[in-house]
Amino acid sequence: MILTFFYMVATWVQAWRLSSLRTRLAAILQNSNSPTPTIVFYINSIGCVNQESSVAKSASSHSNGSTDSLSSELCNNRSLAKLGDLLWYQGDKQLCSVYPQQKVNVSDWLKFPLGKTVFPLCMHNYSKDAALGECRMHVLVEAKLDHYNPTASIKATKLEDYGTVVAWTSNTYIALILEMDLDYLTKLSTALMHGQQFINNGLYLTRVQSVVVDGKPCVYNSDKLESFHKNKLIGKAQWNAQVKKLRIFSSTARIVSQQGIPIEVEETPGVYISPGNETPTLHAPTILEITIPSDTIAIQSTSDAPFPSTPPPTPASASAVINGTVSRLSQELSGSLEFSPTSSLDAPTVLSVSPSPSKSHDLALVDSVESNLTKSVVVIDSIPPECLDVVLSDCLTKTPSPKSLPLTSTANYSPSKKAVTGSGNYAKPPNILLYADSTIAIDNVKRVLEAILNRNKYTIYTLSSDEACSDVWMDQARLVVVCGNVGVDVASQLVEYMVRGGRLLALCSDTLHTLLPTFKTAEVREHELVRFSYGKWKHVRMMHHIFCYQASPAKSRFSQDHEDVKVSAPMTPASANVRDKAGKTHTFHVRVLGSEETWHTPSLLLANLPATGGKAVFSQIHLEVDPSQYEFEESKFSALKQSNSARLEIFSDLLSSHLGMDVCSEPRVLPAYSPGFFLGRHELKLEMLEKLKDRMLPNDIIKTGKLEIQFCGRSTQGISASASVLPVMIHQCPDNFSTVEYFENLSSEELGRLVIYADVMTSSMDVVANCQLHHGLAVIPCQQVSGQGRSKNVWLSPKGCGMFTLQLHIALNSVLGGRLSLIQHLVAAAIVSAIKSIPGYEDIDLRLKWPNDIYAGSTAKIGGLIVTSLIESETAICNIGVGVNLSNSEPTCCINDLITRHNDQYSTNLPKLTAERYFALVFSELERILNVVQTGNMNHFYEIYYEYWMHTDSEVVVVSPEGTSQEVKILGIDDYGFLQVCDKGGEIFTVHPDGNSFDILKGLIAPK
Repeated sequence: MILTFFYMVATWVQAWRLSSLRTRLAAILQNSNSPTPTIVFYINSIGCVNQESSVAKSASSHSNGSTDSLSSELCNNRSLAKLGDLLWYQGDKQLCSVYPQQKVNVSDWLKFPLGKTVFPLCMHNYSKDAALGECRMHVLVEAKLDHYNPTASIKATKLEDYGTVVAWTSNTYIALILEMDLDYLTKLSTALMHGQQFINNGLYLTRVQSVVVDGKPCVYNSDKLESFHKNKLIGKAQWNAQVKKLRIFSSTARIVSQQGIPIEVEETPGVYISPGNETPTLHAPTILEITIPSDTIAIQSTSDAPFPSTPPPTPASASAVINGTVSRLSQELSGSLEFSPTSSLDAPTVLSVSPSPSKSHDLALVDSVESNLTKSVVVIDSIPPECLDVVLSDCLTKTPSPKSLPLTSTANYSPSKKAVTGSGNYAKPPNILLYADSTIAIDNVKRVLEAILNRNKYTIYTLSSDEACSDVWMDQARLVVVCGNVGVDVASQLVEYMVRGGRLLALCSDTLHTLLPTFKTAEVREHELVRFSYGKWKHVRMMHHIFCYQASPAKSRFSQDHEDVKVSAPMTPASANVRDKAGKTHTFHVRVLGSEETWHTPSLLLANLPATGGKAVFSQIHLEVDPSQYEFEESKFSALKQSNSARLEIFSDLLSSHLGMDVCSEPRVLPAYSPGFFLGRHELKLEMLEKLKDRMLPNDIIKTGKLEIQFCGRSTQGISASASVLPVMIHQCPDNFSTVEYFENLSSEELGRLVIYADVMTSSMDVVANCQLHHGLAVIPCQQVSGQGRSKNVWLSPKGCGMFTLQLHIALNSVLGGRLSLIQHLVAAAIVSAIKSIPGYEDIDLRLKWPNDIYAGSTAKIGGLIVTSLIESETAICNIGVGVNLSNSEPTCCINDLITRHNDQYSTNLPKLTAERYFALVFSELERILNVVQTGNMNHFYEIYYEYWMHTDSEVVVVSPEGTSQEVKILGIDDYGFLQVCDKGGEIFTVHPDGNSFDILKGLIAPK
């Protein structure tokens, strides 16, 4: 009882000190009747000295006008510094105000990288931005580099907990500029008063002072510093090497600042420091207002965006003005054209542009895009006579939304039959985006989501800090999940996402304070078990968030479970008025879903915006944490294990009941791997196996890049199918694939004449990875466990999806061998042409999105492909992986849905396509187009491609990073499949993804 009393007294004293110091600092900084001073916390030396002598020395130096301790030597006006008020002192530590306000020019400093970094210091530089309130300031922090104590970093004061680091430099000291607010300056000063002088990397802090910042810090390509991001520093020798690198970077930055040109850093090949182009500015806080309306009316949004009703008109010619050659297309452009604003942007694709098509292309160019996105942004480089980086935003065919369009675009489409689309609302692709402040949190959330959600309906991606701060993901997410602290820029984006109708799940995140600013952190309650109830789940014991947000009045402390304490619940505001970036106010309705049972802290809250359908669920309970994380804490582990089923059920109910997600009714079970079947004429199968004989291992096994394939004859002892082994039966036929129907519809001579089919495999691309098997060999799975998209993208592979991989052997000295980047366009065109060439199916609204996506109408992606290649002698081995929604209505719609809708609309009776017929028709059409192209008749392909593509006559605006813009029109593709655009002066530019990679989350193709 005595200990409890002392704890209460200590807590009260601590709170009083914080409140008192904050009030005093606020009075000094916010006094409109006097100039704003600089607040300085300074430690004269390292080690303990006599307090009286220290104070006397400090007072003597002040009276003599010394500025050694008053201001940093990095400040421009240091010599003018005069003591204002001595607010606190103890030993060699002192807190005071200084006049005039001190200034730092950061032109020869370096911009601090965002995100998790080890260089220049170990930190997660995105922790506390969202919690920054008013009275924001830049703060200079200095620490001596030669006082490194690696063991001290365990108990160090982490700078990222007090704001965002924006710039750094080093010499004798390492100096950093942080953006923080008055609350965090108070907390940091208090921590230093209590002796917590060690900061990140175990460095001893010597100075904290508020400053005014000007100048533009230099920048460097931190992604090249891979070696610095692998391991934390653990010894003196490593730290000395780090210090040497810090000083080299800083000295190079000073030279760059003087000369104004990029310079490569000594001893760090590939890392360049360039002059800065952005001055650090204080971000304005998100403006929110709280009201408690007397009456609350829920309004549900029921608007569905219809598909555009018209396909593209007469396509642009394949020819264009290239290097001064005038063609029919340029003559058409000279006529008058009318454009109507019937298009809008989704997510951008960034590409590079050259003035004319290059005849030398890396085979990696054949790699194609796996994406749910419908907007293109283009980075144009080497436009003669100047080098200019620009961004081109490609317009498609959706109704514009002026509030959400970053660029202006228009397109012209002539009316025709109404577009036929599948059922359902496909306004948002089936992407779930995760943002968390730790990889452990990301793994936990992803594991729970994968266990709960319909695995055939959603793809899960992780957002980086930079990606989260951009706008392009907002229209690409069905749900956003955040865990932990977010930055102020991310918090602003989340508010914007919600007011646009987005769905948000915030798990133990300070995003709660962003929406409800009256909710304050009452007290840290680290690693505490609490009881709470939600719906039918009563008295569930789970781990609480390390912070506790609740409406005022905040409690001084929190009881343990065994304490019998009864308190009344603080009032939760019924609504929150939130302003978006444009300053428009939106009213969210707020409701408590579940409360912690001792102090009645809201454990689960729901905020919804009836006007747009935006919703957010906030949890202060760690619903994502698996009990196994506490297996070494017996009491917690036991309680969490008992609550685990309730945890998953509550998580599932929140997703389905409040956020509209499709959850599994039963635990997910991955399909079991199955053997494959070798289909085709017996003689052709023997021919392929004979060619592979020299490469076969014992037991008739061929090793590809990712699999062991065992061709099983009648006497072969087969190996069980697994993620690494695929047994293929040579003399058997599958039960779930009709070989009769397939070969009856196949009219090709080579493509698809040999097939490896399996009910379940990892990925059809794994069968042919880095391996030359046979020209025209098709690999067809019924289901894939690990469907592949481009880069880190995912391709959902449910039953009914028409998936295959086709291997083509193309001579490099052939027509197509000289322009391999066309292959992705040929395959995409063949798929659409194969279906629309069937009598009666001509009006099924399938379209092509450059470079290789297949769309239902203009908004729902139903297919995509990837192409990989390798060189064997004079032959390119191209493996083409294709996935098209054939009979699966999830996650968007499918071809057979379009056929059903067409029958209903036009009273026809077109039969649905079976998988066997679909594959046969596609392989036959692709071989026909390839044969024509290889004869040199490229126009035949262009006629097919332009008939179905969705970009005809699209007019877009090209915007450079500097803000300059010009209007251009998309003309078509060139002989290599790269996009061509024309400016108002008639100059043609070629857009291509040369040397770039695609990321579905950003919708960008950015340089590797």
